[in-house]
Amino acid sequence: MFQNVVEKVVQEIKNLNNEYILKASQTELEDFYIDKVSIEPISLLIDELYIEEQTSVQIDVSNDSRRFIIPGRTALVPGTRLDVAVPYEGDPELWKIKPSCYTLSSYPEILVRKNEIVLSISFTDDLVNSLDLKSKINRDIELLANTIQNLRSDVENHNRGAPDRVKEALQLKRHQAETAVGAVAALEIPIKRRNKPLTFTVPTSRRKSPKSRPKVNTEVYKLEPTLDEAEYQHILEVMRGMSLVIERSPSSFSTLDEEAIRTHFLLQLNGHYEGNASGETFNASGKTDILIRVENRNIFIAECKFWCGAKAFNNAVNQLLGYLSWRDTKCALLIFNRTKDSSGVKQKMHDAMEGRSEYRKTVLYDPHKDSRYIFVKESDPGREIIITTQLYDIPTLS
Repeated sequence: MFQNVVEKVVQEIKNLNNEYILKASQTELEDFYIDKVSIEPISLLIDELYIEEQTSVQIDVSNDSRRFIIPGRTALVPGTRLDVAVPYEGDPELWKIKPSCYTLSSYPEILVRKNEIVLSISFTDDLVNSLDLKSKINRDIELLANTIQNLRSDVENHNRGAPDRVKEALQLKRHQAETAVGAVAALEIPIKRRNKPLTFTVPTSRRKSPKSRPKVNTEVYKLEPTLDEAEYQHILEVMRGMSLVIERSPSSFSTLDEEAIRTHFLLQLNGHYEGNASGETFNASGKTDILIRVENRNIFIAECKFWCGAKAFNNAVNQLLGYLSWRDTKCALLIFNRTKDSSGVKQKMHDAMEGRSEYRKTVLYDPHKDSRYIFVKESDPGREIIITTQLYDIPTLS
């Protein structure tokens, strides 16, 4: 069953439209398909069991050694059937599976419903013993609970390995799609596109609350220039080196404002990028504090702000997102802190980033170093924005 779940999702990925997978957010696609292959283990809510129904029945006691019954005759006596419902959480399909580790004891018959199972216990009215009856119910439930616990290990093993299969399938499909699109582009033959946007049918999911497949824009996909990850890390490292400069010259920074501090960062960056780092450069819908341009393309954008609370921080994020044009996908938010609570400020920054509607994933969160997040704007579906936050402690006048 587990393998079948993965294979169905892998096949669905293989059948994705080339333009769709190239335009969709890789993070959102991974989340969507990992959610589809993940299986929720069963948890019995034993403390919430209840008697659903009590019914009078006739019970065959022909084989009861405690009674004198003429061999070969059927003997029926009045009795009672109790239907005991036990609520559970998890995937109901798991009730159909035998775990890899199991007991040879016979299992009680159960009726499986969406959110509960029902055990039926019958007893004769003349020889009923409440202690024996309770012991029988407890044994049946314990046997089921042990089986579910064994199956949980199988489910956890599946959930650990299945995401890698999804990521491999998505990477392969994306590579194939890029190759196909590149081959068509190399023909240099005009393509006439239909005006009607591409539509995709979201398949029915096994899970009760399936995620929607990620949205994409309706523009024709084109290969776009991007900032290499190694280059992005180098830029961040150059800026990160300013921490030592600030620490070694505290008196020089204690009275500086945002613009003056930013100038020191620009000096460092221009030493690496031949004067291509500029401040307060117009870009998209406003000005940004640090902008690196190479061959007339914006390859990096950063915003510098003093920490003035979570509300001001969110405004800074809004400002940064407003600066981004279609080719600006890697950026940074530099926060200058004059409070003495660096850890508290870093936590508030992290909470603010994860609380935003554009937030999709935390790539890295380190209370003492940089943090990194992936955003997707509703106005630009499918395009991932990578934001690194850096916190710099600025000395104050004693």
